[in-house]
Order: sequence, then C-alpha cells, then structure tokens
Amino acid sequence: MNRPDKIAEGQIQLENEENYRPLATPMVEKTSARVEKLITALHHNDHIDTMTRKWLSRTANPPRIPEFYTLTKIHKAKPVGRPIISGCGDPTERISSFVDSLLQPIAKLETSYLKDTTEFINFLGNTEVTENAILVSIDVTSLYTNIPQEEGITTVCNAYERFHNNKPPIPTHFLGDMLRLILR
Repeated sequence: MNRPDKIAEGQIQLENEENYRPLATPMVEKTSARVEKLITALHHNDHIDTMTRKWLSRTANPPRIPEFYTLTKIHKAKPVGRPIISGCGDPTERISSFVDSLLQPIAKLETSYLKDTTEFINFLGNTEVTENAILVSIDVTSLYTNIPQEEGITTVCNAYERFHNNKPPIPTHFLGDMLRLILR
C-alpha cells in the first residue's frame, strides 16, 4: 500500500467514532495521574510492596502519547489496515504488564488457550481429522472493539475471583480499575 493510501486508510479508521472518539486535548497527563493514584492506593493498602510500586510508577516524564498506526493486511483482495495503538512508554504500559501477570495463569487454564502460532500448528498436526469432518475458518472483524468493555471487565473479574477461590492477591475491584484505565 502506498503512503497516501495508507494515510487515508488510517484516517478512515480514526474517523469511525464507534471505535475512536475525538478528544479536545490529549488525555495522557490525566491518565498518568489516575494510574499513579491507583498505584498509591495499592501500596497504601499493602497489596503491592515498595519495589513493585517503584516499578509500576516508572514511566516517561512527560508521559508518552500512544501512537496509532496500521498494519496492512496484504492477503485481502483490497488491502486494509489493522489498527494498532502502540502503548510503549505510555502511562498504562506498566500496569498492563502487571495485569497480564495476574491473568496469564487463568488464561492458560482455558481449553481454548493457545500460546502462539507454533502451538496451534503443533495442535493441528496432532489432531486426527475424521473423513466426514468439515473444516471451517472465520475472519473476525474488529474483535476487541466489538466486545462490550464493561461486560468484558466483569467476565475477567469473575474468572479472577473463581481462580483464587474468592481470595485474590490483589482485590478484584483494583483489577477492574486497572482494566478500565488500560482499555479506556
């Protein structure tokens, strides 16, 4: 895809207000303050130690504004861009990693969990397909933008509670708060 078409594709996606709402000013400083307030609350309530607090609080100063770009799906008849928002160095980068560490053990227990493409290929190689089997492939469009956020957060928090037998290491309401900051 040439540069003007790639820019036009990105602009079309950014103008879709179902997925991206225009902001009068960047929200990075406000988000940074909210993240710091949440980290402080976790520390003051003894849910994280001082080292974890320091690590979670290490973000760029001033905080970096996430960057939007697209990865072109060249296998499509009409090339389109898959939207990517790079959060490297942004205010939620560290709490995103922290949340990931809390949720990975839960995700790995799901029967549908696949670590990566290699694991999927190995799974297919070890799967016996009967003669009457019908193999199906689907192409999901905008999966994450179509999941109702609050419903997704509630589902994740419920799974977190069940996994820890209602005694999680980080209280569930903090997990929900972190997820809201990350997703919004």
